[in-house]
Amino acid sequence: MRKFASQISVALVCCILGFMVAYQFRTLMKQDDTLNLSNQNNTDVTVTIEQYKKEKKALEAKVNELQNKVKSYEDAAASKSDSTKNLLQQLKNTRILTGEVDVSGPGIVIYLTPNDNNLFGGSGVDNHITDKDLVYLVNELRFAGAEAISINDIRVVSRTGIRTAGNYILINDNKISPSSRIVIQAIGDKNLLYSDMSFPEVFADIKNICDVKFQKSDNITIKKYNGAYKFEYAKPVKE
Repeated sequence: MRKFASQISVALVCCILGFMVAYQFRTLMKQDDTLNLSNQNNTDVTVTIEQYKKEKKALEAKVNELQNKVKSYEDAAASKSDSTKNLLQQLKNTRILTGEVDVSGPGIVIYLTPNDNNLFGGSGVDNHITDKDLVYLVNELRFAGAEAISINDIRVVSRTGIRTAGNYILINDNKISPSSRIVIQAIGDKNLLYSDMSFPEVFADIKNICDVKFQKSDNITIKKYNGAYKFEYAKPVKE
């Protein structure tokens, strides 16, 4: 009787062990399937992103080609009369103002390099550059007469938005990291811009969290704004 009871106990233990092994095996199989599906999805997303990048480059090349054709037409028209030359000059000024063309000229370059303790230490908002700091510096440069500004080669125009998004700062929908060096370029009167940046209060809020350097330059190149202007609500007032 005891032998029979012990056999039943062994059988129950074997059944339980078999069930546990089978359950664990099924769990591992599901994890593998999930991992494979995740890898496949990641691969599909990567391929899609690369396709969009190629399409973007192709469209940008086409836009540049069309812009060159337009310029040739404008140059041909400008040679016909003084009034046409004046209109063309106004058009060029407008394009510079809206950031539609690459520009170059004298100005200053500002380097904001995070301190080492911010890179490897604290992660709070007060430990790195914020969107408000960049907006403040852009406003200071504009008040000092900057005619064109870029942040990490991203053109800052009238419709540029600068705001924090998670661990990044968005500028024209482009991400920049506040944990990496930020380079601000401004074209204008280099002496006036340098003098404005030399006031102690300009960098008072960020001098403890990053190393600030700025210098004059005789030849700064700022790339054009690649976004599109579209007005849905603002309309010219009819006189």
